[in-house]
Amino acid sequence: MATFRELDEFFDPSLRLPAGGRTYVIPPPDAEVGLLCQRLMHAGLAVEAGQQVDEEGLHQLAETVLDDNQEKDLYRRILGPVYDELFADKVSWPVIQHVGQTALVWVAAGLEAAAKHWESVSGEGQAPNRATRRAQAAAARSTRSRGSATGTTRKTASRSRKGAASPGSTS
Repeated sequence: MATFRELDEFFDPSLRLPAGGRTYVIPPPDAEVGLLCQRLMHAGLAVEAGQQVDEEGLHQLAETVLDDNQEKDLYRRILGPVYDELFADKVSWPVIQHVGQTALVWVAAGLEAAAKHWESVSGEGQAPNRATRRAQAAAARSTRSRGSATGTTRKTASRSRKGAASPGSTS
């Protein structure tokens, strides 16, 4: 029979991010915040990939698009006490955003993905800014539903969409 060591002996569930000459230790979020981060990540990836989102997906996406206040609240929820430490240390808002975004990626996708995001500030891999995310979400909301899957209506609708420009495309 296998025996397991105490998890705390070898597992550190926190995230350590160096910024402004100090290392901030971000504690793991609770399950509610963790699941929210995963929903946000999945919705963002679907929109970024240009996937057509069905009615249920649109509803979920609409619920996960954040305004400025909700974004600040999300960072507060993800970063826990580190959020207040960053403000007390007079860290600039862009740095706080990057720390928060990195923590979001860490919670939703793991340590390796967070490390890639952390280093992406000056590279092409940088996450889209809020205006881009909102534009993508608006394009996704304007996507038509797939319609009926029976009869000739489906074929007709499918043919008419093939020639049409996709939402958000430019000529």
